[in-house]
Amino acid sequence: MSTQPRESSEIIIENLSLSFGTTEVLKGIDLVIKPGEFFSFLGPSGSGKSTLLRAIAGFGPTPEGRILISGEDIARLPPWERNVGMVFQSYALWPHMSVAKNVAFGLEERKVPQAEIDVRVKQALDLVDLADYAHRRPSQLSGGQQQRVALARTIIIEPRVLLLDEPLSNLDANLRIQMRRDILALQRKLNLTTIFVTHDQEEANTTSDRMAVLNNGILQQVGSPIDLYDAPANTFVASFLGTANILKGELKKSGKSSAFISQKGMEIPITKPLENTSAIAIRPQNIHLQPPGKKKTANSFDFKGVVSEVEFLGETLRYSVTVGNESILVDHSHRPGDIIFSVSEEVNVVFAEDQFVMLQA
Repeated sequence: MSTQPRESSEIIIENLSLSFGTTEVLKGIDLVIKPGEFFSFLGPSGSGKSTLLRAIAGFGPTPEGRILISGEDIARLPPWERNVGMVFQSYALWPHMSVAKNVAFGLEERKVPQAEIDVRVKQALDLVDLADYAHRRPSQLSGGQQQRVALARTIIIEPRVLLLDEPLSNLDANLRIQMRRDILALQRKLNLTTIFVTHDQEEANTTSDRMAVLNNGILQQVGSPIDLYDAPANTFVASFLGTANILKGELKKSGKSSAFISQKGMEIPITKPLENTSAIAIRPQNIHLQPPGKKKTANSFDFKGVVSEVEFLGETLRYSVTVGNESILVDHSHRPGDIIFSVSEEVNVVFAEDQFVMLQA
């Protein structure tokens, strides 16, 4: 196998739908994944993310619609004719085979000459830093090492696309961090179009060039992690990606002035032109608490509130503040010597108009 960057593949998914019996699991998915991207499918359990990945791999029922890799529609091809590589959550290593034999398995099935297999196995194990473990059995390896064997076994066949189905979920927290860095570094070195399925926002945020958020089989939004976090398309994306205060309500106009009135009566002045707004999202770190009577900064709003809860999260103090009938979360970075507000203390809740996003519910 070549260890040099290769020409990468574009993936185009057109109007893809898939059902298990009468249950519709994917609903009209349209998506373009660029050549060489590290792309993530992110969503809660049951959102359809793993089903979409398996449809690309060729596992499960034949979907409606098209899946094109480098212009070829593979949606109705058997898995072995698609030339895609998949790494499973369980690693799926043969326990009775050595590391080298596990890695060689795909080439042996393809009747590759033994001399070439030996060269390519060494190259693959070098890539994942396991050259010294070639003769060990999987049971003699750590979880992270087993995951690297699964990666080597997949990339040795030189797939057009690499598919990763929650490959880090069986690892402890510190090892997950290291493995995601290793996987991303390997993907960059090979220039291999990669799709990563996860429900872990941090994993998706730290690895992805772009990602797609799914819920109930519907594609909610596609974009870079920062774009999706700062400009969510709807209340689901806003609440799923990090913590957000979601206030549902309606926009009301009176003459030249406008205000958003939440369902619980919180009134927020609006100066920018808006239409069809049914909710706003404000991230807790974009809100500040001040003692009553302190002059607010220009171009900001303040509301009287009472602290109802305080949580110390290490780097952050998270306050829950009651404003009228609304409960608002506020995050302050913790620094020694800063003011710490107490439960039942009156405060002003302050934020600027450019710090919240108008949404459709």
